[in-house]
Formats: sequence, C-alpha cells, structure tokens
Amino acid sequence: MESKSWKDSFAELERIVLPTDTNPINDLYGGRLVEWIDNVASITAARHSRRRNVTGSIDSLFFLSPIHLGDIVHLTSRLNYVTRSTMEVEVDVYAEDSLTGDKKFTTTCFLTYVAITQDGKPTEVPSLALDDEDTIRRFNEGKKRSEARLINLQEAKKKVPKEI
Repeated sequence: MESKSWKDSFAELERIVLPTDTNPINDLYGGRLVEWIDNVASITAARHSRRRNVTGSIDSLFFLSPIHLGDIVHLTSRLNYVTRSTMEVEVDVYAEDSLTGDKKFTTTCFLTYVAITQDGKPTEVPSLALDDEDTIRRFNEGKKRSEARLINLQEAKKKVPKEI
C-alpha cells in the first residue's frame, strides 16, 4: 500500500454558532463542538484510509476559551500518526467574531480512528509519508501519544464489569 501525505486528507469545516448550539449564557455547548470536531476529523480519516472508520478515542481535548453565539467557528483537521489500522487526527479550532473579524484559538484535541472492514474487523491503512521535519516531529509525538493511549485503553478495559 502506497504512503500518502497528510495534505491528501487535510479537512476544514466552518460553522456559525446559532441559538440552538448554545447554553443559557449564549456560549457554544462543548458537546456540540465535540460533534463538529468528530465530524471534520472523520473526514480526514476517511480521505486517508478510503475505508470505513470508527472513532476509537478522543484525548487531550482542551477548551481554552469560550465560543459565543454568532461566532464563526473554523476547524482544521490533519493526520499526524498512523499504525497498521489506526490514524491519529489533530483538530484545532478557532473562533472568529462575526462583527469585528477578531480571531482566537479556542480548542485543540487528538482523535484516533480505526479503519474497519464491512464486518467490523480492523483493516490496514496507507502509511503516512514523512516528507518534512514538521511531519516527522508530529509523527514522533503521535507515536508517544499512541503508546500512552494503549496503556490507558488496557486500564479502561480492566474497569469493565464482568457481568451487568
């Protein structure tokens, strides 16, 4: 399988914050933002793998500043790290005041997607082309996060009750 550049799967999404997206103080619900993040990241995973994908994890999700009613939300999504069947996608979120044009960085996170076959089994994805220093750095950082996620996954599995 031929390797692919992160540029082949890069995705962007823009949304305007409407009243139905906000909490009682007119800030964007965190859950709505997570929905948008998962949506744009899944586009990146689909473009890279050209397979069915499921969200495996979301981590390091930080809400750094609020997003307000009427703001334009800009999400960017890029691939950082790939294993045989998983892909780490980084999403950065910016808010733009629709009246002034002022922009601020609001959120960042990493999501892991697993490529699957029709019967739900993990399947191979293309490797990531490591064609510049930034991509190599992101790949190495992604590898460390992936190793930490595997440890966290094993710990989470230990908490699953044997019977319900």
